[in-house]
Amino acid sequence: MENTPELDAAWNDLQESLGFAVRHVTGDRDPLNDAELADGNRYILRILAAVTESSLLTFDPARPAFMPMLESVRFLGAAGPDIDYDVALVEPGVPHRISGSRGRATFVGIAVYGHAGEKGASGIVDSIDVDALVDENGDFIHEFEHPDAARVIIRQYFHDRSRQTPGSWRIERLDDDGGSGRDDAARPGSTAGSDVSRPSISALTGRVINAAHSVRWNAQLNTLWSPELRDVPNRLVRQTADEIVAAVTNPDVTYAFSWWRIGPEELLIIDLDPPACDYWSIQLCDRWFQCHPNRRTNLNNSQLIAGSDGSVRIVLAHEDPGHPNWLDTGGHQVGTMFFRWLHCDPRTLPSCTIVDRAAFRP
Repeated sequence: MENTPELDAAWNDLQESLGFAVRHVTGDRDPLNDAELADGNRYILRILAAVTESSLLTFDPARPAFMPMLESVRFLGAAGPDIDYDVALVEPGVPHRISGSRGRATFVGIAVYGHAGEKGASGIVDSIDVDALVDENGDFIHEFEHPDAARVIIRQYFHDRSRQTPGSWRIERLDDDGGSGRDDAARPGSTAGSDVSRPSISALTGRVINAAHSVRWNAQLNTLWSPELRDVPNRLVRQTADEIVAAVTNPDVTYAFSWWRIGPEELLIIDLDPPACDYWSIQLCDRWFQCHPNRRTNLNNSQLIAGSDGSVRIVLAHEDPGHPNWLDTGGHQVGTMFFRWLHCDPRTLPSCTIVDRAAFRP
């Protein structure tokens, strides 16, 4: 028995989307050295892995359950190595309860969102710091109901994952729907979200079509997310959710963003007077908004070494310059970077200066 013409066309579209992704990487506006070309092609494989996996998952608002939003091994779309995101879809106007154990993360926050608007950003209809809810045992309960509620995201921020244990939680409906009270809805180790239903050809065709669209969208993210700032690199600017592509507004964080560019014999020095806050960090990404934490591309305020006056200097370099706050470009000459400040809006943004490597003194 042969596939339907619609399903064959969908598979052909997915194949063409991979070709589109390859052409987008190899045809980038800036030259590519071997390291950049290799990471660009690995980015395509990461996109494909993420898209195909998500195509096999089912988010069912009638039986809500939390699933990881961004996997710690992929770091697509500027996912932060210090952050875990758990997401659940919910039905508007239905009462829900989130309950669980806070764990020992630096910060845990719950945000409930409405449907995305024209620019991709979703409005917040409810948010709370979990520390306002925990009892003496570290457990918490949060109930919400809103006529526009569409999804819930729980964020955990970590200073040191080797010493801090993540929290675990579940979500349930409080109406009479039969999907509430599931024992498998707790994280971690949940099987909730697995597609155990028998697929139809039409449903599978739609998933393949969506996978092709997602491959194309992710492949060209760097032409959608502040492409105009690529022409003015090494200058940090604040960004709102409306300016971050497909963003879900984080009510707890202020961002600063920049494209960076350094030559083979140059360093980029970033100086700042950090504000007082529980957590802040800098994250270095390549030109596809892909992070490489195995290369020392993320440092938070517990890891950065401050000067005697409290100021902080960070150095972006192709090789270790002998500075404690070094971030590794991995041989890339163009990329993006982000600052995140938790519960704080700094008065002044960090400054960036290009210097010759031979003239630099740690």
